[in-house]
Amino acid sequence: MRILIIYFFLVGYTLHSFGQSESLTPLYKHPKMNEASNATFIKEKANKRTTALSLPFFDDFYQSEIYPNPALWQDNFVFINTTYPKETITVGVATFDGTDANGNPYSNSPNTVNGPADKLTSNPINLAGLTGSSNVFLSFFFLQGEYGESPSAPSDLLTVEFKDTASNWNIVWQSTALDSAKFRQVFIKIDSIYLNGNFQFRFQSFGNLNGANDTWHVDYVKIDKNRDTVSEQHIKDMAYGFLPPSLLKHYYVMPYHQFDTTDLADTISVFVKNNFNNPTTDIVDYFEAKVEKTGATVYSFNGPSRDFGPVTTNEIKYPKFNIPLDLTGDTVVIKVDYHFDVSAEAGEPAKVLANNKVTHRQIFSNYFAYDDGTPERGYIIGDLKTNTGIDFYKMAVKYGLRKPDTLQAIKFQFYPVKPDNHLAVFSVCVWKNFSRNSVYNENDLIYQQPNLKIADLIQEYGVDTINGFYYVPIKPAFLLNGATYPLVLNDTFAVGLIVDNKLSLVVGFDRNNNRSPYNFYVEGNTNKWRESALQGTMIMNPVMGKALPGRLTPVKESKAPKYEVKIYPNPAKDILFVDGIIDKNLLEIYNLNGVLIQQQTLSTSNYIDIHELPTGIYVIKISNLLTHQIGTAKFIKTE
Repeated sequence: MRILIIYFFLVGYTLHSFGQSESLTPLYKHPKMNEASNATFIKEKANKRTTALSLPFFDDFYQSEIYPNPALWQDNFVFINTTYPKETITVGVATFDGTDANGNPYSNSPNTVNGPADKLTSNPINLAGLTGSSNVFLSFFFLQGEYGESPSAPSDLLTVEFKDTASNWNIVWQSTALDSAKFRQVFIKIDSIYLNGNFQFRFQSFGNLNGANDTWHVDYVKIDKNRDTVSEQHIKDMAYGFLPPSLLKHYYVMPYHQFDTTDLADTISVFVKNNFNNPTTDIVDYFEAKVEKTGATVYSFNGPSRDFGPVTTNEIKYPKFNIPLDLTGDTVVIKVDYHFDVSAEAGEPAKVLANNKVTHRQIFSNYFAYDDGTPERGYIIGDLKTNTGIDFYKMAVKYGLRKPDTLQAIKFQFYPVKPDNHLAVFSVCVWKNFSRNSVYNENDLIYQQPNLKIADLIQEYGVDTINGFYYVPIKPAFLLNGATYPLVLNDTFAVGLIVDNKLSLVVGFDRNNNRSPYNFYVEGNTNKWRESALQGTMIMNPVMGKALPGRLTPVKESKAPKYEVKIYPNPAKDILFVDGIIDKNLLEIYNLNGVLIQQQTLSTSNYIDIHELPTGIYVIKISNLLTHQIGTAKFIKTE
C-alpha cells in the first residue's frame, strides 16, 4: 500500500489511501494578476518609444513588477515571477498559462476549452541592413510545469512566431510537453526574409483556457548579431537563482512580541548559479542587514573569495545573526541585501550585473505565517479529477506560542477555482493541540463559527489585498468547551476549516515553503488527524495581539454617499482616464445588457485600456472598497 501511495503522489500531486485524499488543484484565476492593477503597464505602453529597438535585445525577467517591461514587450498577458520554477537560469521567469492580463481565464465554459493562451510579443526591433551572414539569432531557455500545472503532450504547446513584412505571424519553432521538467536552451536563426527595420517575434502558448493551467516558463531571451551558437550555449552570467529565504527557523512571518533569537534559522542558504563554462569562476560575496525604518545596521558580512565550478548551482550558507529585541512599532522589518562581485563578468551589460543582487525583507507583524503569501496551487480534501470527496471535511494548520497571546482573527486565502468557492458553506475553527494520527475529538474545538460563506468574511483592503486575504474576527458567541473571551491561547494550537459540502472550498497553497509537518487533515474512513503528505503549506494565518483596526471589524456603514469620480474623454477610442480615485477601488465595465465585460482594481487616478472593447455604449461602475461608495457613468467606445 505504501508503494501505491507514493506512486499516486508522484504522478498526480495527490496522496491516496483507503480513506479520504488530499489534492492540489490549479487556480481558476491568477492569484496576483487578478488583483493587481496593470495601470502602470498601460501608461508606459501608451508612452512607449515610437522607434524600433536596437540590438542586442535582452531580458532575463529579473524585476519586481509582475508584468513584462513595456520598453521591450507589447503585451502583458504573462506573469513575471520568482516562485514557479524549481530550477533557474537567473532569478525570475515569464510564466504562460490559461489566464489573461487581468488574471481571469480565457474561457469561462463549464467544459474544458483548449486553444491559444498567453502570448508575449516583442516591440519592433531594427534589423535593417543585416543579412543571413550576420548570424542573427534568437535564443532563450524554456521550462514546463514545476510548481504550476504541467502541460500534456501532444495538444499543449509553446511556440515561437516571427512576423513577416506582410504582417503574417509564422511559427518557426514549437515544443510539446517533454518527458522531464528542466530548462532547455533554444537557438533560432532569423532568416533574411525577416531582417527588416520593424522585426517582431512572440512566444505563444496553447493549452487549457479555463484557468492557470498548462504552465510554461521562459527565461534569458536574447537577440544579437554575429552569434556563435556553440560557445554561447554557456552564457556569461553568474546570478542568484532564487530570492533569499526567511531568516526564521519555522515561520515566514511572525509577531515581533512573540519573537526571540531562538526563532532564527541556524544558517541562511542562498543559491548562486554559475552559468559560465570556465574551469573555475571566483566570486566575493557580501550581505548587510538593516532596520528598514531607521536604517540602523544590524549585521554585515564580507565573505571570502569563493571558486565555483562550471555550470553549477552553488549553495552559500550564511551564519545566523541576532536581531535586536528592543525595536518599536506595530510592524518591524529587517531588510537584508545580498550581493556579490565576479571578475568574469567584467564588461557585461548592466542588465547582466543587476542579477548579482537580491533582497529579503524579514517582516514581524501581527500574525504567524509559514507561507510567503503567494500560492501556486489550491488545496482541497478530496479529488476534483475523480469527483470524490466527503461532506464536513476538515483541514488545519498548527502554530506555537512562546507566551500566552490573544487570538484576534484568522485570515485565509481563498482563490477562485472550479467549483466556485463562493458556494461553499463552512465553519472557521480553532482547536487545542491534538496528536498526529489521533482520532478526531469534538472536545478539542475551542472555537467554531459555523454556516459561513465567503461573502460573510471581511476582506483586507490594505497591504494584503493583492493576494486576496479574508479575515474572520474571533467573536465571543462561538467559544466552545470552556474557552473564554478574549480567546487567550498558550503553547500549541491549530486554526482551520470544517467544510460542510464536499469539494466546495479550496485554500491557497504555497509550494515554495514546505511546512507539511504543521499541516493536517482528517482522514475520511478512520476519522484521524493525518499530517499532510503534500510539499508546501496551506495559507491560513492566526492574527495575534492587540485588537484589530476598524476596517477589519464586522461593523458596516448603513449607507455610503455617492462616489464623485470623473472619466474622460467621452467618447474614447483606446484610453479612458479616471480622476478622483482614492483608496482601493474595483472598476467594472458593463454593456447595456448588464453583462460584465472588464474589471480591474485601481488605487489612484489612472488610465484604463479600452482599445479591445467593441464600439458601443458602456456603463462604468467604480466601487471604493474601503468606504463602500459607488459611482457610475456611461461612456461611448469609438473605432
